[in-house]
Amino acid sequence: MTVKIEPITLEQCLDLRQHVLWPDRPRESLRLAEDNDDTARHFGLFVQDKLISCVSLFTTNNDCWVIRKFATLEEYQSRGYGTQLLQQTLAIVDQAGIKKVNLDSRRTAIRFYQKSGFQICSEPFIKDGVEFVKMQRYTDLSLQ
Repeated sequence: MTVKIEPITLEQCLDLRQHVLWPDRPRESLRLAEDNDDTARHFGLFVQDKLISCVSLFTTNNDCWVIRKFATLEEYQSRGYGTQLLQQTLAIVDQAGIKKVNLDSRRTAIRFYQKSGFQICSEPFIKDGVEFVKMQRYTDLSLQ
């Protein structure tokens, strides 16, 4: 089975975001203000040329980047594909010399992110009826 990770368009990302994260919402409502920023990067994982997972990466400042809207088709979850995409995304962050990565995790995905070194850094909060926590990962462990 051929697996590849590569940059994708925002349009490809929006389709998967809607299907996985918010199927009851209009596609355009899933567009983030940051999506149009020059530093926005969208990556996809393809299995046999089918886009099955996507993630968006945004620069907030020179020391911190943010991961948003990570989505993997349900039938491909718990098979290691999301982990591959997250690890590749974190490698890009590390290569850029970024010291910290932030994200908001759904309660159901906390363990997934913890396995890659993310730590919870907030109390749970509700956004659009879904429970989230803020998480962060330092590339330099002395900063924790």
